[in-house]
Amino acid sequence: MKMERERIILADIPELSVTLLELAREHGRITVAEAARITDGSRHTIKDNLKTLVDQGHLVLHGAGRAAWYGLS
Repeated sequence: MKMERERIILADIPELSVTLLELAREHGRITVAEAARITDGSRHTIKDNLKTLVDQGHLVLHGAGRAAWYGLS
């Protein structure tokens, strides 16, 4: 039941955001630099996606600036 609900929720967000959530789940946390290296995406696009995921309650931002990282909420 939970997986089905997650699938429905994840269907409404961009593929990059789904990838970022998976990375955070696998590694326990993710930084913009790590995400850019792993996904080959632009830092700006990744930051925008991470901010949206935080705003939607999927991720939590810890720290600030270069030391910032994101974890599952």
